This record gives sequence, structure tokens and C-alpha cells, in this order.
Amino acid sequence: MTFAITRPDLLCAWSGGSLLIVDPRGGCNHPLAGYYYREARALCDLELRVNREQVWACEAASPEPRRLEFSYVYPEITTYGGGGSGQSGDDQPRDARDLPQRGLLVNVEYRVRPTSLIITTRITNVSRETLAFELQWSMRADFADIQEVQGRSRHQRASVLRDEQGSELTFVYDHPQLRLQSRIEFDPARRWRFSSGAAETNLTLSPREATTMTIRVHPDGSESEDGGDEAIRERAVDEWHQRFTQIAAPHLAFERAFSANVEDLASFPWLGGPPDEWLTLQAGIPLYPALFGRDAITAGWQMALLDSGDALQSALTLLGRRQSNRTDAWRDEEPGRIPYQMRDGPLARLNINPYSAYYADFASPLMFVIALANLYAWRGRDDELSQHWDTARRILDWAQQYGDADHDGYLEYCTRSTDGTKNQGWKDSGDAIVYDDGTPVPAPIATCELQGYWYAAQELIALLHWMRGEYKDAAASFAAAADLKKRFNRDWWIPGEGTFALAMDPEKRLVKAVSSNVGHCLASGIIDREHLPATVDRLFAPDMFSGWGIRTLSSSHAYYDPVSYHRGSVWGVEQGTIVFGLRRFGFDTRAHDLATAMFELSQLYPGYRIPECVGGFARRERATPSAYPQANSPQLWNASAFPLMLQSLLGVVPLAPYHCLVLDPSLPEWLPELVVRNLRVGDATVSFRFRRETDGSSAFDVLEKRGTLRIIRQPPPESLRAGPGERLRDLIESVLA
Repeated sequence: MTFAITRPDLLCAWSGGSLLIVDPRGGCNHPLAGYYYREARALCDLELRVNREQVWACEAASPEPRRLEFSYVYPEITTYGGGGSGQSGDDQPRDARDLPQRGLLVNVEYRVRPTSLIITTRITNVSRETLAFELQWSMRADFADIQEVQGRSRHQRASVLRDEQGSELTFVYDHPQLRLQSRIEFDPARRWRFSSGAAETNLTLSPREATTMTIRVHPDGSESEDGGDEAIRERAVDEWHQRFTQIAAPHLAFERAFSANVEDLASFPWLGGPPDEWLTLQAGIPLYPALFGRDAITAGWQMALLDSGDALQSALTLLGRRQSNRTDAWRDEEPGRIPYQMRDGPLARLNINPYSAYYADFASPLMFVIALANLYAWRGRDDELSQHWDTARRILDWAQQYGDADHDGYLEYCTRSTDGTKNQGWKDSGDAIVYDDGTPVPAPIATCELQGYWYAAQELIALLHWMRGEYKDAAASFAAAADLKKRFNRDWWIPGEGTFALAMDPEKRLVKAVSSNVGHCLASGIIDREHLPATVDRLFAPDMFSGWGIRTLSSSHAYYDPVSYHRGSVWGVEQGTIVFGLRRFGFDTRAHDLATAMFELSQLYPGYRIPECVGGFARRERATPSAYPQANSPQLWNASAFPLMLQSLLGVVPLAPYHCLVLDPSLPEWLPELVVRNLRVGDATVSFRFRRETDGSSAFDVLEKRGTLRIIRQPPPESLRAGPGERLRDLIESVLA
């Protein structure tokens, strides 16, 4: 079986605001390595030595996202004979200090907690004699921002002071505007000596004796942050995780892949701010240990099959509190917008960049409205709908007034910040929107998927208005959505390509590049029935479907690059979105094709983690698709694409306000059976067994149900494939069940 590894020179562990990045030996011999807290590098050097020499690394393991484990021996054999990599005779080789080689077994565990790092070292004398030696931990701090480390260029710098008190060593960042520190508690049972770059202690172990010592790193005065306690935060995450829906399948590879991605999702809560914001999810490791509005919202609604919207409610709460009520060009702020990203590193704190709260994104606000409708569908809580209602209404007011600045009926963006991102659609890299010859399209730019998001937001707010008894507002929003859909299908369609344009430029000319953005339009519902079959066929043409997924840009485009960020790569999160759209409109076979590709893609990578984006190379060309050079792994919304994909295949549509759950399963051939336990819809909980019949159809049995919930089988209401007879039969069977 083929395996691929992205970032093979790094291992990571994380929890809340803490992130540890080390090389495969467990040290910091990589430019990005270190221990970060809230994106500031609290330790830039971290390495264990014995007698001032490196120990020999035997194994590195990542048992869970918040732990790394390393096994070492010291000293290693340097002279080999006929015994392979062991000793050839019955003599005992020794090093220059007369220690028997491989006499010491060393195990190091790094446990990352929300506001601290715990290092546990266990050393065992496996020789037949008493051994005396020195143990050193090299430690330094530089308090660089992770963005500075990534770019290898410092934009803020100050002296780092040292303070030694007993068994404690503290690094203090002597910056006039930043109060940063790293306090390191060494095991008080030992006598420690501190030098400029290390802490060391003497140890003596009898034969077979073992000793354990613990080092605790407390960054940035973190113990009292927010007046909270680490154990409380960890317990909140564990209890949230324990409430997840359980998925089991005879197809063990699928179950393992799904479970691994669920474990990653459970590791991403931010755990900052007040408790009702803790479950807001971070974007990715190692480069995005921060809050990105669209990522947190998207992942929140995509994974609601697992947690019934708990993480989504947290994200909407956090972002709603930070909704703008002013105009600020530096942050691309406008009244009604919500943050695109919120970073907490030194650059953001010093306002060197605008990312402490940066608003230049059209996806986040529109996705807020879409996600609110999803949250209400899963939970049916009027208090939560009321909590977020004004935020949603102000977002749509912003879209009308600022998002469509020229009032042509389409959303277009134009960045004003001198240090902002040019593109504010789903694809936010600077060269993502290009003409046929590869020339970047100038701003203001209208991209097709933003019109789809706007359509879906207006249609869903209309439904919510209706459910609140606000019929006049509902009618107005329905009419606005219908008008946008009509104009979009008229103005953006490219007859010769059988698809929609990527964008409109400032002169309202179509940018006719064939792109994955159209897959978002499919999922949003903005595409007319008459254009749907051709659009789906175009997405699966050889220049778009690589065999691993839908490319971001056609391989026939002059500026196609298979390992670019958005000009030919394949994004896992997009595949989940497109599967959702395919099932929504009855393209079940294509949905199976794409779900299969996504599942098989996950099999290539350790931990079944699809990197942030993989290469666009065709599956027939090579064994692996390659990957973007600095891809995160794991990436939040690639992990959340798995529960969305499963929800789509099962046809799960929650209607919690009506105590109803609609199902229409369509299992691919390789997934003939699936058990879903403790699925929460409103106050009810239900468990199912899904199965694929010999004729290719799918069925389900209700195993257990608690609470009031009506189960109805119905194809999606907009399906092009379901006829009146099928709908009536399913409805009668549901009523009689």
C-alpha cells in the first residue's frame, strides 16, 4: 500500500492555545520548531542531552493530538561486528566516559495542556552496574510570532532576560509593549545548575533502577489567564467529545479513517475567552493555531452530525460578539462584518499587522447566516436563534450596503488595508483569481461562489423569518433570493464550457476560468435545474476531476499549477461541500465517486489526515497526488468534511423545531453497512443501522429512540432524480413505521 508523508521533518502536539513543534528526534532542529503559546514562541530550544551529548533516538510516537512520546538509548554502540547492529561478542562496549553502551533507556513524554507544557522524563539503568551521569535540558526563548518564524523575518524584537530562583528558570521578554514570559519549573527533588543555554543535574542509578522527573513550562503568566483552570477547560472538551455521535462500520478502514478525523476535530477547541466560546475551533496545525471565522463556522456546521452544533454555537457566539459597528480601513472593517481571522501573536498585539481582528472576507459573514439556519435545524432552540438574530440581520444589511458597493446586484470585494489580503472569496491567495493568460484580475472582484453564499443566506433567512411569524420579511427575502438566482443563471453561464464563470472583473466582464468554485454554487442551490446536469458533468471532466478530487482550477488553464494553493490543487473541504451538493440534487452516483476518492485519498496519509491541500496530479499519472509545500496537517475543515460527507450519503436533514428527522440513505458499494448511535436532534436521541441492499438501494432500521422524534424517509426536495411515486411511497412507509 502506498503512503505519503507531508512535513516529514516535523511532529506536533497541541491543546487550546498551546502548540509544540519538534523535529523527529524530539528537539528543535528545524526553523519552525518550538513551544508556542498564543502564537508566541515561549521556547525556541528544547533538547535533552546526557553528558552534553545527544541521546540516540529509537522511536517517536503521537498517541493523541496533545501528546508526543520519544524513546532513546545512551550511549549508542559505535563499533559493530558480526552481530548486525548489536555487539558481536560477549564483551560490554563502553564510551569515552566508561559508560556501558546502551546502558541507559530514556523515555520522554511531552504533554501539551491548554496553558502549559509538561515534560516527563523517565530514565532506566538497564546495565549490570551503577551508573553516574549528567542530564541536561537545553532551553531558550525568543518570543517570535509564529508568522515571523514561518517567514524567517523578525518584525518585532527585544532582549530576553533570565531569572533563576531555586529550581525555577524564567525567561522575560523585555519589550516595552509586550508582557511575555516563560517560567520553567524543574523537578524540585533534584539539584539543578543553570548555564546560559541549559539546566543540568547529576544522577546516579543502581542496576535496573529507574527515576522519573517532571518539568513544567508556564508561558505568558498563563496559569491565571481568564481566571480559569486548565483542568476545567480540559474537562469541558472531554465532555463535549464524549457526547459525539458514534459511527461503526464493518468496513474497518472507513471506520478508522472516520474515527481518526473525529479525534482531530475533538482536539481543535480554542479554549480561550469565556466558557461559552471555548469550543470555537482553530484552523490548522502547525501554521494556523488561531481563529479563522469562516473555518470555525464551516467546520461547525459540517460536523453537527457529531455534536448537534455545540462547536457551531460557540463559534457564532464568539464572532457575534466581535461583529463590527464601525469603518476601519486598516482592518477592512465595515458595520455588520464579522472577523475573517483573529490572531493573538506578538505581531497582532503590537498592531504590526491587522490580524488581531481582521474582517476582509465575504465568506465568513454569509456563512454565519447559513450556519445559524443549520444550528436551528439541529437544535430547534428559540433562545439561540434570538441570540444570533440581530447579528444575522446586520450581516445581510452589510451585504446589501457595502458588499454590493456599486449596486449592480452582485457582491464584489475590494481590499482597503495596506497589509490585507487581496482576495476575499473562498480562495484567499493573491493569485487565485486570474484571466485566461494568468494575469491576476484587479479589484473589485465578484466571484461566483459568493453569489451562491448570498443566495443561500437570503433563502435561509427567509425560512427563519417565516418560522418566527415575520411573513412580510420572509416574502421579501425569498423574492430577493429568487431574483439573484435568475440573474446569476442569465449573466454568469458560459454555454461553450457548460459551467459558470469564476468571476466578474471591474468592467463586469466574465473571468471564464473553469474552477471548483462552481461546486460551491452547486451546494448553495443557486444553479437552475436546466444547468445542473451540464455543471456536474463539467466538474467531473478529466481536466477537473483528478481521481483524488475536484481541482481548484482546470488543468487546461494556462496558469494551472498542480502544487499551487488555489490554481490546480485539491482541497478536502471542497470535496465535502460538493458531495453535499451532488446528493442535494440527486446525483448519487457522482456523490459516491467523490466520496470514494476522498476516502481513498485519506488512506495515503498517517492518521488519515488529508493535508490542507494536495496536488492536482491525475491519479493515473502517479501513485500519490503530492501536496502543497507548506500544507497544514491536520487541517480543521478537511477533518470536518468527513462527517459532512457521511451526513450527505445518509441523506440526514434535521428539523428539530418540528421534532422531525428526514433520511434518504444512498450507500456506495464499498460501504454496505453502517451503524449510527446517539444522533442528537433537538432534545431527542436516535440510533440507526443503515444497509445497502442487493439491488443497490439503501435502507435503515431504527435501533433505539429517546424523546419525541418523527423519522421520515424522503429524497431531497430538490432532487432531479426522485419522482412523485417514490416520494409518495417513502412518505407512506414513514407514516406506517
